Amino acid sequence: MDRTPRLPPINAIRVFETAARLGNFTRTGEALGMTQAAVSYQIKLLEDRLGFSLFDRKPRHVELTARGARLARGTSEAFRLLERTFRDVREDRDSVLSLTALPTFCSNWLVPRLGAFQLDNPDLAVRIDSRADMVDIKAGEADIGIRIGKGQWPGLEARRLFGDTTAPLVSRAALERFGPFDTPNDLLRLRLFGPISWWRDWLDQAGGDPSRLPDRPALELETQTMEVSAAIASGDAAVMVTPIYFAEQIASGALIEPFLTELDHGDAHYMVFDPNRAKEPKIKAFIDWMLFQPMAFCLNRQEPAFPEAGKPVG
Repeated sequence: MDRTPRLPPINAIRVFETAARLGNFTRTGEALGMTQAAVSYQIKLLEDRLGFSLFDRKPRHVELTARGARLARGTSEAFRLLERTFRDVREDRDSVLSLTALPTFCSNWLVPRLGAFQLDNPDLAVRIDSRADMVDIKAGEADIGIRIGKGQWPGLEARRLFGDTTAPLVSRAALERFGPFDTPNDLLRLRLFGPISWWRDWLDQAGGDPSRLPDRPALELETQTMEVSAAIASGDAAVMVTPIYFAEQIASGALIEPFLTELDHGDAHYMVFDPNRAKEPKIKAFIDWMLFQPMAFCLNRQEPAFPEAGKPVG
């Protein structure tokens, strides 16, 4: 059964709401850009649909009937709600920046730096969607996204930020207890966290001996953040992760990157957005800010951070 509410024509409701407020069909026509006859027609159309009169017609004005007054209160509230909702949506579009990014990049790299962006843009609020699911930026589900890939997403412009690399990190406690780590094979004295396939490829690239690896990691969790937290807590592990995500911990000395070799997975991190919206102030502001982040955020990188910095938007 179709339970969709069967409303009278919305234009007739709008005319009625205005006439109820103004108490005069001529003034209602002036307010809505209609003739007095057109106003009368819309009111009559609504009365015929409802089956009762909404106004008592007087010589120089109209007065609401009891039922008309009841309906007027409800329609006025409904239109105020609609106006408020549309106003809020318009304000959100201009003053709220929505971002989507993978959980670890979001929590470890992006969020700690957003304070600086908001200091520069105090009129902007930022909302972040850190689900792993890919949202439809072209459809307006987010303003800007950070994605890993080859830089090709149909309908979107992509600005390369930095490569998708992984390398082993160890905690300071692990270094003090089990170091020094002079060769890649020295890390095998530790428990290994993260995908064994990454460990195998990294050891092969770094000149270690992949044949000495265990069949499975000592720990592999849902996110790199969880694995790093576990490695720091244990004090006896090396974790294979994306170093740039943990730039702050490396800078503070809580984590050590023992070797410069990083495993390149062939993809890169990109900032993506709808090119048709690139000149919107909030989107342009974030793109410019993101592309001009200090190089120091990329510690021990073998490539410059944000290679497209300086490229104008739009």
